[in-house]
Amino acid sequence: GSGKERGNKPLLPMGLPKLIGSTRGSVPLSARASVSQTGWYTSAAVPASPMGPLGSRSPRTDSVNSVGNEIVLLTGRCSSAPSSMAASERPGSLQIMQWVEHELAVSGITSARPCVERVRIYSTAFAEVIDMLPTYRPFLLSLHKEYDGLIQRLQSDFNAVAPLEGRLKTMRAESLSFVGESMTWFQMEIDRLRLRVTESEARQATLEQERVALDAEFEKLKESCEKDRITSSESHQQNLDILRHLDRCEKQVEQLRKQEKDLHSDNKELERRLKERETRIQTVEGQLNEERNKLAQMVPKEECDVLREEIKKREAQSSEWQEAFQSKEKDYLKIVETYSKKVGQSMPRKHDMRPLTPRPTWYHCHGLLDPDSAHSVDKAEMAQRMLQHVISNSRILLSAYGLSVASQKSTHFQGYFKHPLAIPLHGGEPGAEGGSDTPTRGASKSKDPADHTAAEAASPSAPGAAGEKAGGGVKEMPKDGSMLEPDVSQDTPMPFRHKEPVKNLKFSRKKTAEFIDDIMSRRSRIGSNGQSTPFISFMLQHIKETANNEDDAFEFAVNMYAAVRRFSAEPDFLAYLLLILGKLPDTLARDNKQLCSELLRIFTAHFETGDGTRVITKQKFFYGLKEVLQNKDNKLWQDMVTYFPAGGPDVQLNFESLLLDDMYVLSPIVFALRLQHLEEIINLADRLEKAVQGTVTDGSKTVKYGLVDKALRDDPLFELLQPDDYARAFGVGPGELEATTEQDMHTFLELMKTGEVFHILFFPSMPSDDAELTGTGEMT
Repeated sequence: GSGKERGNKPLLPMGLPKLIGSTRGSVPLSARASVSQTGWYTSAAVPASPMGPLGSRSPRTDSVNSVGNEIVLLTGRCSSAPSSMAASERPGSLQIMQWVEHELAVSGITSARPCVERVRIYSTAFAEVIDMLPTYRPFLLSLHKEYDGLIQRLQSDFNAVAPLEGRLKTMRAESLSFVGESMTWFQMEIDRLRLRVTESEARQATLEQERVALDAEFEKLKESCEKDRITSSESHQQNLDILRHLDRCEKQVEQLRKQEKDLHSDNKELERRLKERETRIQTVEGQLNEERNKLAQMVPKEECDVLREEIKKREAQSSEWQEAFQSKEKDYLKIVETYSKKVGQSMPRKHDMRPLTPRPTWYHCHGLLDPDSAHSVDKAEMAQRMLQHVISNSRILLSAYGLSVASQKSTHFQGYFKHPLAIPLHGGEPGAEGGSDTPTRGASKSKDPADHTAAEAASPSAPGAAGEKAGGGVKEMPKDGSMLEPDVSQDTPMPFRHKEPVKNLKFSRKKTAEFIDDIMSRRSRIGSNGQSTPFISFMLQHIKETANNEDDAFEFAVNMYAAVRRFSAEPDFLAYLLLILGKLPDTLARDNKQLCSELLRIFTAHFETGDGTRVITKQKFFYGLKEVLQNKDNKLWQDMVTYFPAGGPDVQLNFESLLLDDMYVLSPIVFALRLQHLEEIINLADRLEKAVQGTVTDGSKTVKYGLVDKALRDDPLFELLQPDDYARAFGVGPGELEATTEQDMHTFLELMKTGEVFHILFFPSMPSDDAELTGTGEMT
């Protein structure tokens, strides 16, 4: 661009600003003339121009875009100077000045500012001046050369700046384009922002109106909030008063519940005492009746004295007759001995002898015996065979009607039922028993019961029998069942184990039951001290006190355990066995034995009609049992239904016959009820023992009340436990019971088992004093 467009600044700042000037379109020189030895300029690019008096061309004033051409023209004109002029013909200074003025006038730059054309004209004139001054020619040529070098350097600098100028022009054009685009974009953005401002102003106006409305609503809500705050404060105070009242009511309810619980436990205790008193009253009434009967049968004192005198006389006469009998017997024995020696016969053994008198009194026994048969021996043998036949076949029949199924469903007692010493219920293979009274069906056909007894005793079913027979050095057991085989089994308690055969005393069911019941009665009379002692220890101590010597005591104890184990498939003796093994306390064994008699008493009191009949429907009988045994599991009730007689819910049943609890004839319902009762007790006892053992740490054998109470408190089955029960188990009074009170774990468990909780949970009782048995519902 021109100097005006660049802000009137000089184009070439480094050298001769006054010589070049800042004329419009001025650019640096693109070529430089060289000076010959004679001082004249020559040009290799541009030919000489014929124009002008000094060989110059016509001037060009508009040369902004052709600076290089001006330099070429300048050098050309310098080379076209009259170089062939003689020294005498060289022009003078006036002529040179005229020529310069002429050239300036021809070029039209006389009054113009310094420019390249003027420099070109003056350069040509300066060359002529150099020729005119030979003395100063070297200096002037050097000066001229320096000026030409400066101009060349400025030209090269200009050539280097030319691309930058083009780039600047390009950038200027791009900048102008960008500015145009930016102006367009800014205009569009300004229009959009103005539109948004308009919308914002409209929205602001709307929001302002809403703000005014909200301010008004806020004032209303603020007033309402103030009122609600006052109301809330008053309501909160009322709620606090209500909560305090509820707390007082809850405390009163809790106190009433505690009182109700205490009253319930007291009521149960009173009921128990009432039952005991009723039982005691009935016993005393029975004794009084017996005494009345004795008194009614007694004779007057005078007659009694006469009879006593007569008895004395008869006793004296009897002693005389006894002496005479003994003398006659001695004479008879001597005669028999003499006769035997003469005829060669041997005397019979004493135990083979049997007395001929007194003769027993025989009955018809509902057609089982013939009283008028000739010999008592035949009738006795017939009676024995008949007894074996009846009890064996009755057990087989009852097993088919439910006894076998009930025993198989009792998982806890399978080991006891299948023990080698136990007699099976169904009358199958007998155990190792001498004189067993549950033979097989084929055994009843034997003519001699002794043969059957010996056959049963020979069965090698007792523990250790196989080993004894296998061992060659052990003597063989007798075949008549007179000895009990050795028993060293781990299941047998240590006091009853024996490595040698022991005489078989052949205890019956009746004798065994009477002995165990007598031991339980003795322990109950002693109280809690007797209950804390293991039953087996108490029984052995009693046997030692009553036996003649230790051998007799050991023999009696082993036979008693063998008898209990032999009959352990039956509920009575299963309870006795659990009692001996320490798994059942006396009170619960007694409860199990009295279970069905108590059921019969309750049913008789509520279902017996006026004419004395005891017949009710099957449905009423079932739901009557459910009402008096409320804690029995539903699964056990489902099993119980299978033992009922066949028929629908309206079938008439005699509950007295179904609840008949006989030692010899087992009712399936009674058998199942008693087995379930034992199973429930054992389960709860195991649960209690597990919970108590969880409170014992570091191998200690003592328990503390605080830990035991915490462990049993969360169990719903033990929520009936009262502080009196704990105090009794810990051996202290209720007021002395503390969290740190200690007791031996075994003693604690034994005393807890004898408490009221087992009796209350599983023994038959009415739901309440005012309740009535209805026996209503639907059987499933």
